[in-house]
Amino acid sequence: PIVAGLLMLFILAASVTIMNMLVGVLCQVVTTVAAVEKEEMTVGIFESKLRAVAERLDQNHDGNISMEEFCTLIHDPAAAKALQAVGVDPVGLIDYADCIFEAEDGRASKEL
Repeated sequence: PIVAGLLMLFILAASVTIMNMLVGVLCQVVTTVAAVEKEEMTVGIFESKLRAVAERLDQNHDGNISMEEFCTLIHDPAAAKALQAVGVDPVGLIDYADCIFEAEDGRASKEL
């Protein structure tokens, strides 16, 4: 009788432990999925804002951004806000304009 009681207590404790472990795994999965969805949503919002800014910056409306048009990015408050929202420093981005507009052969490209 004592052994049967101890066996039942062990089975109960093991079941509760496994159930708690599964709840913890489920919580971790939900947290990870929420973080991924939030990042996807942030990227989607940033992309739409950046497209709108790019259309405004494209002064000659050829569908490409020239280096001069790109450098006006710092003067556009909406562009600066959108870049800062995703952790990009607009001033630092302008500093790297030469690298961004560099062609594969090492020469400076005029448009993106």
